[in-house]
Amino acid sequence: MQNDRFDAIPIPKELDSAVKAGIQEGIRQQKYLKKKKSMLRYSLIAAAALIFICAGVFLVSNPSLAAKLPLIGHIFSRVQEKVSYKGDFDDNAEVYVKDHTTAQEADMEQSPKGSAQKQAGETQNSGYVQTSNGLTVTVSEANCSPQALYLALCIENEEDFPADFIKTKNMDGYIPDYDSMYLKTISYYDVPGLEKKDRMPETGKLSPYFIEGEFIDSRTFTGIIRVSLDEDLMSSGHAVNLEEAQTDDDIIWVDKVEKLPKQFTYYLEISDIYAELLEYEEVQASDADGDEITIQEALEKHYEGTWNFAIDVNMNEEGKQVVTVNKTNSSGIGISSVEKTDFEIKAELILPEGAKNYDYVVVICDAEGKQLDSQGVNAEEYSVYGRKTDTVHIYVCDYVQYMDELKGDEQKIAEGALFAADVDF
Repeated sequence: MQNDRFDAIPIPKELDSAVKAGIQEGIRQQKYLKKKKSMLRYSLIAAAALIFICAGVFLVSNPSLAAKLPLIGHIFSRVQEKVSYKGDFDDNAEVYVKDHTTAQEADMEQSPKGSAQKQAGETQNSGYVQTSNGLTVTVSEANCSPQALYLALCIENEEDFPADFIKTKNMDGYIPDYDSMYLKTISYYDVPGLEKKDRMPETGKLSPYFIEGEFIDSRTFTGIIRVSLDEDLMSSGHAVNLEEAQTDDDIIWVDKVEKLPKQFTYYLEISDIYAELLEYEEVQASDADGDEITIQEALEKHYEGTWNFAIDVNMNEEGKQVVTVNKTNSSGIGISSVEKTDFEIKAELILPEGAKNYDYVVVICDAEGKQLDSQGVNAEEYSVYGRKTDTVHIYVCDYVQYMDELKGDEQKIAEGALFAADVDF
């Protein structure tokens, strides 16, 4: 994992088109009436204009009402530009629950008629909508590329979330324009080598631990989870000779999964949803020299429960493009191939025997020579969103030199790279 290698945070632009959606039918009707008498036509247009003005003012002055516009089934289109891992996820998305204002409405539709109302603290399960201890979680949509699975979730609270959760509004100096919540999860697949027994917490395998998005109101959070399929595949299997192995190259892996099927089930079991408060307590810690120091640690508000989902996933491989490079410099450092999907792009390193991946950085720039933003926690999986990537410029740099001298300057990166290649798609 290389999530600490870069400190730049992408700042997405806020978009809010909810008000516009409500007037489209009125516009269509106005066009239909164009052949009517002019007096009637102008009267209707004037009336429609008045309704538009009043509706706009009313929705703006009543954000809770604006939030009641269809939400479940439309989360991607609402927040896909408001997270750090952006993409047109609403294109060809799998929609599990749709056309509902809230998850409770979706839950009522999925539940048998006449079923008893859930009691406080009770866990209620109904497919992609689950309620536990006052929190309703809905898995609304999914979009899966060969590199990552994107899940759109709605989290609704029976009471207000702490105001401190909404840091975009309530925290001075907060940089991102999206909010986040943390998750405690176990995730696994219906694929041998990636089953539950292979991915329990004691195995050290990483499961989704945060979600990015926005608070629609004080009780409703919508966001997107990014699941790195590449990371899960790389960490699959288990070593049988760790004690005897002298180097990473000596390790023997068994049950390693090389590729996921086009259709699979992804299991996401959430047991805790939480975020930091803007309150702090002093705790004792040790610095790099082993000396005891006092630090300020943020308090947290936790919502523990049981939200277990079995998500049917269809991988979209139509947008996948792979270009074979197979070139190196005189030292044996280079790139074997470059893979681009609808959402991300990555390059596979070639290194000489004994060299370690973590000693190098792969940088990918767009057709204009500008470095792409990282897509997710792996800094070397890059986003193609909003960028021209028919041609990309790829550089392999020494990690220390990159961090000390080259980072943030495309010209220095190009001049200081150990290997460079241009790739056309």
